[in-house]
Amino acid sequence: MPLWIYQLPVWQFGVLLMTGWMVPAMASFEVIHRFLKPRFEEADKGLAMTLLALVATLNSLLLAFCAVSVWDAYRSADNAVSNEAVTISELARDLGVLGTPAALAARERLREYTRSIVDDEWVKMQKEPGHRDNGDRINRIFRALQTVEPTTPAQTILLTEIWARMNEVLKFRLDRVSASELSVPATLWFVVIAGGVLSLMPMLVLPPTAFNRTAVALLSCSTGLVFFFIVQMDRPFVGEQSVSPQPYEISLQEMAQWDLGPR
Repeated sequence: MPLWIYQLPVWQFGVLLMTGWMVPAMASFEVIHRFLKPRFEEADKGLAMTLLALVATLNSLLLAFCAVSVWDAYRSADNAVSNEAVTISELARDLGVLGTPAALAARERLREYTRSIVDDEWVKMQKEPGHRDNGDRINRIFRALQTVEPTTPAQTILLTEIWARMNEVLKFRLDRVSASELSVPATLWFVVIAGGVLSLMPMLVLPPTAFNRTAVALLSCSTGLVFFFIVQMDRPFVGEQSVSPQPYEISLQEMAQWDLGPR
């Protein structure tokens, strides 16, 4: 899906997609019955309804699979953000407790990295999903940690924990970047759209009564609603309903509170 559509308010996004399903379905129904005026036997209508049930069931299973897949991808992205932010908070506290000049310098590099996620990386991920920077900021943390030299057994144990948390930060960062690259492939989009169209085609054999027009509208609207959900969740870091960078802001606030000292 083009990225500009994710910049719309959610209600406009939903109306646009549902209209995109309802209008063609209703227009096709009216055009066929007003201009072509086909005649169908009762046996034809019965067969069409049987096909409708079969195609609609298969399409519903496909839509459900897509919906579950994009929701899992969205949750994975959200979990990666939360895990990275929590680990950053833990690492910042460990470095603060260690308290040596080299540890505090590494802590400042960690603060700069966290701020860069909110101010720089997040904006780029929204404009260019799957964006990867060159990793300079996180490499600065590793290089700063290289200079930390423990002088007591307690510091040695704490430094081991610090390195473990630093590696977790890197892991969760890679998880976040990988999640931002996920999207429904073009082939699956084609299958989903084609399946939705095929599920509506058997309705064209029904006579042009008010009830049948309502049935066509409701079926196309329900397909549009599921399609809206799939599209909305497809890009976890883009749009109004995207994953929030708030966990990183909380980590920065906790660092600032630690800097104020004991109360």
